[in-house]
Amino acid sequence: MSNLEHEPPGTILLFAPSQSGERQEIVLRPEPTNSPNDPLNWPMWRKAWHACVLIVITGLAAGLSTLSGAASFAMNKDLGITPDKFNIAVAILFVGIGGGTYLMSPLPRLVGRRLSYVLSLVAGIIGCVLFAKVQNTGILIVSHLFLGVAESCAEAMVQHSLADILFEHQRGHAMGLYVLALSGGTFLGPMAAGLIASVRGWRAIGWIGASCCGFMLVVMLLTLEETTFDRAEHLRRDIHLSNSDLDKHLDCQQLEYSADEERPTTTNVTGEAGRKSYFQRMKIVTPVSSSKRELLHGFVYRLRHSPRCFVFPAVLFSGLQWGAQIAFLTFYLSVEDVQYYAPPWNYSDKAVALMAVPSLIGLLFGIIYASVLADYFVVWMARKNNGILEAEHRLWLILPASVIGSLGLLLFGIGSQRGWAWIIPYFGLGCIGFTWGCAGDISLSYMQQVYSEAILECMVGVAVINNIFGCSLTFAAGPWLAKQTPTQVFSVLAVINFLITLTALPMIIWGKRLRARTAKSYFEFVEKMNSA
Repeated sequence: MSNLEHEPPGTILLFAPSQSGERQEIVLRPEPTNSPNDPLNWPMWRKAWHACVLIVITGLAAGLSTLSGAASFAMNKDLGITPDKFNIAVAILFVGIGGGTYLMSPLPRLVGRRLSYVLSLVAGIIGCVLFAKVQNTGILIVSHLFLGVAESCAEAMVQHSLADILFEHQRGHAMGLYVLALSGGTFLGPMAAGLIASVRGWRAIGWIGASCCGFMLVVMLLTLEETTFDRAEHLRRDIHLSNSDLDKHLDCQQLEYSADEERPTTTNVTGEAGRKSYFQRMKIVTPVSSSKRELLHGFVYRLRHSPRCFVFPAVLFSGLQWGAQIAFLTFYLSVEDVQYYAPPWNYSDKAVALMAVPSLIGLLFGIIYASVLADYFVVWMARKNNGILEAEHRLWLILPASVIGSLGLLLFGIGSQRGWAWIIPYFGLGCIGFTWGCAGDISLSYMQQVYSEAILECMVGVAVINNIFGCSLTFAAGPWLAKQTPTQVFSVLAVINFLITLTALPMIIWGKRLRARTAKSYFEFVEKMNSA
């Protein structure tokens, strides 16, 4: 077997020879324990329900961030809120997402996972109620700030919670479902809101959104278990590693073997009280320390040090890919909400809402391509590479999106302005949806493989980067579309998409070298996050 102790993070042994040497077995990462409270030991039905609740929360949170677009035309008509003012509120939404994600990022490691979901869903309820009661631009901006905070849990916390219950080789399909929920919610939000507005008026969008958040808050409080688990401490007791050996085990990513179809057998954990009761698993707060002063110190410490991961190459790459897709979303939604109500289209609220369908179809194909096909592709690459999987292997599959996404932007922008047959801009929306799912899924999977021990903090970095990117271009969207035609604007966006997506090529060539150069910084960062 190859010795991977000195390989950079992101290079893993996906397959290892069985004890008989006749076949290869999947290596279990992270290493499970014998504890009945270890989420990795949960039965499949329990993991499936936990993941299902997280995925629904993700889709709901994403939908909340885009539902207001369906009301922009009616708000302008009823309240005099112009598209430019509306775009300011959308930009503040990005501030709420990025700021909320960053400010809540220390909570999961200090007080458990559940509190972040409670805060996000409560923020969603407040934001939706304020939206339903909008009378002026100020209230609209405040409502979007809360709606942004509501989505912050979906930006980083969900992936962290999914990583608690799944082995690394199981996370590919889960990442596909996550991106499908996040992106699907983003596209379904305007569609559902448009259908609601066409039947019950635009204010009903807020009331129904608040009801959905309230329902999911109850479901979450009653069924979403706390998954905080001190794996390092249990491994110390399970396999009797010294502190120094354990650090070496974790930092150098020493690989463990699995038995034929079962997890490796370890010694029983000593001193554990047994399985936690239902009420213990459903506590809103599970603090790591009884001292409020220590918790406050840990909160400030993590806020101060977590931005260090924002400059890691894979974080920058993922943030750039996501940020570009979010920015493009703002532009084509702006065109839909203005251009398609006017001649030659003369669409109704319902017709504009249904424009999300081609994006959803494209998204579904993108997710299948980026999760199912990509999983087979990286397994094939690993088998050719003596069972060793390099993180950059999956980046080959992102390259076609440079052409497909740019083509979609051109077809939509030019077709919308010139009044081409409806199938042409709709096909463009399908291409845009495909690129969203493909680029998002692959870039996030890449980042999580490289920085598997700091998923939460790195996802916060991705969220901050992509929302800064999205916020900046959202402020520019209104004035830019006012000064130039959609053909001119979307031609520039097509070039931007082509160049950003092609950044995968230098990552394929030099990505491993960059991982090696930043490995020391990464392990120091992980140590700081775990020591506070």
